[in-house]
Amino acid sequence: MYYTGVNDFNDIFMLKVKNKGKSNEYVYDISLDGTVVNALGLNVVSNTDGFNFKLPDTFRYTEDNPYVSPGLSRETKKGKAYTGYEADVAEFNDQFMSDKHYADNAVNKMGLGIDEIVSATINFSRKNYADHFPDKPYPEDVKMVGNTIKSKKMPEYIEKFLDKGIRLLLKNDGQSFLNEYYDYIDKIYSYRIPLREIASRGKVKKSLREYVDDCKTITKAGRPKSRQAWMELAMRDGLEVNLGETLFYINTGKSKSQSDVKKVTHYYEVGGLFGDKMDMRVALEKEWKAAPKTRTVIDGIPLSLAEYVKRYHPEVTVEDEIILNASLLPRDMVESEKDIYCKDMPGMEYNVPKYISQFNSRIKPLLVCFSKDIRDRILINNPSERPYFTEEESRLSSGEPNNPGDQDTFEQLMTMEDKEIRFWKSHPEFKIPFLDECGMDWDAILKDYDGRMAREKELGISFVREEVEKAIGKMTAEEFDKFEEEGEIPASLKRLVDFDPVTSNFVDKTYPDIIIMTIYDLLDARYARENENGEEAEA
Repeated sequence: MYYTGVNDFNDIFMLKVKNKGKSNEYVYDISLDGTVVNALGLNVVSNTDGFNFKLPDTFRYTEDNPYVSPGLSRETKKGKAYTGYEADVAEFNDQFMSDKHYADNAVNKMGLGIDEIVSATINFSRKNYADHFPDKPYPEDVKMVGNTIKSKKMPEYIEKFLDKGIRLLLKNDGQSFLNEYYDYIDKIYSYRIPLREIASRGKVKKSLREYVDDCKTITKAGRPKSRQAWMELAMRDGLEVNLGETLFYINTGKSKSQSDVKKVTHYYEVGGLFGDKMDMRVALEKEWKAAPKTRTVIDGIPLSLAEYVKRYHPEVTVEDEIILNASLLPRDMVESEKDIYCKDMPGMEYNVPKYISQFNSRIKPLLVCFSKDIRDRILINNPSERPYFTEEESRLSSGEPNNPGDQDTFEQLMTMEDKEIRFWKSHPEFKIPFLDECGMDWDAILKDYDGRMAREKELGISFVREEVEKAIGKMTAEEFDKFEEEGEIPASLKRLVDFDPVTSNFVDKTYPDIIIMTIYDLLDARYARENENGEEAEA
């Protein structure tokens, strides 16, 4: 089959869980990827990528030769004549979604449907795509899905470029996209982006007093909560804020490495005739790193430098300094209908290197549309670096992912995951659907699984899995962002596992044939955390 937009499950479902007590009547399995299946293996809800197929030039079933359905599926009607792509989908439902594949109490519980027919679609990365509907008016003509190209925390200047740039790509106009990109770099570089558009946004969710108290709490990762630039700026400027208010601010540093807000801890010892403060950080860090584990690990938990100093050097004064490389935009500027630029506000200039870097990180996934021959030469940091490409070089291409692991093979798609094997193994009374159609040998799959689990138990792999789970629990939002957008794996995970770019699996360092987790497990860990916290990402 070659069809477009079949069964996209990217919607977010809310489940109401009802405690039925001990019962043999209701059985569900909730997987890490967000899929919920019942005891018969049938999906209740799913959070997975959809399947996109290309329409063929000709169809098997036409007006002169329609497919007449026997009505074996809930999606088909007996005696109805189907043509074109609808005929092939109907035939698929009758053959594979019929009652012969399920137990008697699960007849017609599944069906394949068509969500949308589009003129063009682009998959930029996993769970990030755009579809083009040429017959719909703007802005309904384009559907964007995924945090890479659509996010509440995305600055307006990037959002405006993506709004136009993605439409150019969907219309197969690579050269116009590149021209638009280089013009935009020039606008950022020469301070011709309105301040309101380039500003970050932060919502006031606590009073200033509550915020100060909250900064003293320790997270599950064992670190104090991150400082929020907009709240720190409000306190510095003596601004009265209201709950629910959104504050706009810009980074005013000079390099891309300068963050909006940074906390620096100083370690002082008072001495000398005049009670001068002596900075002890370098000496204390050297001592801390050289100290034996008997002094730096308490109850199995390593001490941070601050904890070490507090325990062994009570005479040292510890002071935190908040460094701000940012400025709040005045409220009247934010509310003004007129565009206001840096030239209109003497002394307020945004951090050009940082905002160009921020912009490029959002554009990089879009470059998967271009040939690898020019892909690595497109992005620039200065208008003077602009390269020029011929019309032929600017043509869009497909099938060339940025990394081998970004595009699954058919074998990867059709390989049963261990969590699926565990489910079916624990329920031998149920029939596993589609084994024969997929060419799967259940006895061989089970034998392989049992052998791998026995070996993992013998090698103590469960310890590695536990450590990996702890490391993921301590990952910051920035680390998740870098992994999703740049493929950068946090040092805490690199220490425990290796990443196989061909299979997209994280494998044991000593035994690389043992899979510790998949790329989906890491991506879904962030999804689960954000839903658990119920927090809207800011700035």
